[in-house]
Amino acid sequence: MEDVEKIPEAQVEGEELEDEESENLPFPNARVVRIIKANLKNPHQVKYDVKVAANELLGDILTDVSQRMNEEEYFTLSIEHFNKASRKYREIGLQQKRINRIKKILEKQRAELDEIIAEIEVDLPENPSTSR
Repeated sequence: MEDVEKIPEAQVEGEELEDEESENLPFPNARVVRIIKANLKNPHQVKYDVKVAANELLGDILTDVSQRMNEEEYFTLSIEHFNKASRKYREIGLQQKRINRIKKILEKQRAELDEIIAEIEVDLPENPSTSR
């Protein structure tokens, strides 16, 4: 007889239940969870509702990209069509960088304005109505 490592029955039942439930999801849940965990720096336990929500979000994104590609007049869809359809998702990081850059510029301008206001207040004489 070979030594076969036995998996606890509860764990097997849990995996079967998760596999059955992930049949209603766009992607295999295990793959989505592996991607999530691979990108976490610290060990975390990911709740089931997070796994399902992430899976559904990915499905929604792919649905949107597919619908955008469907608008193309060409029979054969190429990587250019995919890139065009998925552009808004790829540019989210760039948009956030632009927003942060604008915030820094505005903060710098606010600091300069505060400095100018302080200088003006120092240079102005006291309120004439109170000096009498």
